[in-house]
Amino acid sequence: SVAAAAEGTAYNVNTGLISITGDATLVYLKNNEDTALIVEAIALGSFDGITHTDDPYITVVRNPTAGDLITDATAVSMNQNRNFGNSNTLAANVYKGKVGGTVTGGDDIAILQVAPGSRSFYTINFLLEKGSSIGIKLTANVSSGSANYYAALICHLKDTNL
Repeated sequence: SVAAAAEGTAYNVNTGLISITGDATLVYLKNNEDTALIVEAIALGSFDGITHTDDPYITVVRNPTAGDLITDATAVSMNQNRNFGNSNTLAANVYKGKVGGTVTGGDDIAILQVAPGSRSFYTINFLLEKGSSIGIKLTANVSSGSANYYAALICHLKDTNL
């Protein structure tokens, strides 16, 4: 939200580019803040270069517990405060995935279709209390080729006055 950005409690988390040649894990975030974290939206970039057997899609996983998406602990490329004049950082474990990556446990909460060769934006407004987590995996349906993807989580801490 704009109010959270003004307060310095809004963040953009982005994997950076991941070269995709098949199914993959994309991003994991575990909230370590004492305050609940609201994931307002997911932005997903899918570049040209893949021939698909069917439309690709992402699956959002609620509270995943295992898999190399978590154990590899590969830092995302961007984890920034959305207020350019604020240096607050998000207390969270935030990792990027890889082709052939795994994420297990938890519950699937959403399946979202990807627009190949385009940017997709999904407003989700999921609330992650302290200790809660979210993971995203890609079913790419690749028959040939490769392309870069990125996943971003646009989030902010819940206003404790509400």
